[in-house]
Amino acid sequence: MHGRNSDTARKGYGSLLRAFADVHARAPNTELLIVGRGNLRNRLEKQAKKLGIDGSVRIDSGMSFDELASQFRKATLVVYPSYYEGQGLIPLEAMSSGTPVAPLTEMVDESVGTLFQMGDTDSMASAILTQLASPEALSAKGARGRERVLERFTYAHSAAAFSSIYERISRS
Repeated sequence: MHGRNSDTARKGYGSLLRAFADVHARAPNTELLIVGRGNLRNRLEKQAKKLGIDGSVRIDSGMSFDELASQFRKATLVVYPSYYEGQGLIPLEAMSSGTPVAPLTEMVDESVGTLFQMGDTDSMASAILTQLASPEALSAKGARGRERVLERFTYAHSAAAFSSIYERISRS
């Protein structure tokens, strides 16, 4: 699993660690990697230790974009627990790498990932465990996610959408 650190608690990593403690209790071979350049590292490390999962949680804050892309490709699942981002780049980056995601219900549908309720660690843990229980379904969701990103979120697609908007505005 993979998460991404940030400068604020709104990213939901406290909830992710609590959910991961439940996941790890049921699936002891799971590991969590949190990546980012935020200032929560010490707090998250202390929380992981308090939850007894510090041996299975790694927080890496010095990763280049190429290394991050490599981690997305290696990950079984990317969990995106942010409380306040409507459409963050992380789920799109993961999906473009062919890795399924577990974001909030507002971001994707069940065809490319699994969903959980914001702030509900039981829902998050259940979503993660459901994904991990079916490697075949996980692989299929990853492939569909990659297709979706290539169809809807490329520079060419975005440029065409903006061009269409500008044309409509200029006519009115």
